[in-house]
Amino acid sequence: MNSAMEQRLWALEAIGNARLMLLLTRSLCSADPLQTLQAALRGGVAVVQVREKQMPNAELVRWVRAVHALTAAHKVPLIVNDDALAAIEAGAEGVHLGQEDQSVAAVRGLQGGAELIIGLSTHSVEQVMAAPTLADYLGFGPLFDSSTKSVRGQGLATLGAAIAAARVPLFGIGGINATTLPQAAKAGLQRSAVSSALCAASDPELTARSLLALLACAQ
Repeated sequence: MNSAMEQRLWALEAIGNARLMLLLTRSLCSADPLQTLQAALRGGVAVVQVREKQMPNAELVRWVRAVHALTAAHKVPLIVNDDALAAIEAGAEGVHLGQEDQSVAAVRGLQGGAELIIGLSTHSVEQVMAAPTLADYLGFGPLFDSSTKSVRGQGLATLGAAIAAARVPLFGIGGINATTLPQAAKAGLQRSAVSSALCAASDPELTARSLLALLACAQ
């Protein structure tokens, strides 16, 4: 087994065990983004996704490498939103794709793509059911109204069905914070991806611990 495949197997196991993913966006951080990340990792964040949709490629690769130095030290997988080539070049563990982005199969066909963890956004139970088997985890939402999403939250009515239909780990996303997470946990959500709730927190470490405690109450 080569080292790249060993890294993939490690990242797969980590995501399977993860409860809390940080969507790290620099513009949302109220403090230095790397300090925010460090605190969130101390608080128990188990997966990090770099989400910088407007960043030029060269700058994105440099930023992902800086983030990866911290996530690797904490043995936490790093995912890059939308840009598989940047993820491969920077040595990140994976990429997250939207419904309108490059297909999962196309990313798998890239040099280095076979070893990437690939996440896929879904917005309905039908999309969860239709998700390609090559995807390693799913995001589902937005569950609530969110400052980072242009569409309104869809609520929790379909969350249980989406969780039941998912063949891989499913992370709820969209407007999740300490106020909304208890509702989602009561509806069965066991994994969550959050952005503003951690990036803008005055104490990201304490906030991460609090969110994990709420997720532990999932039905």
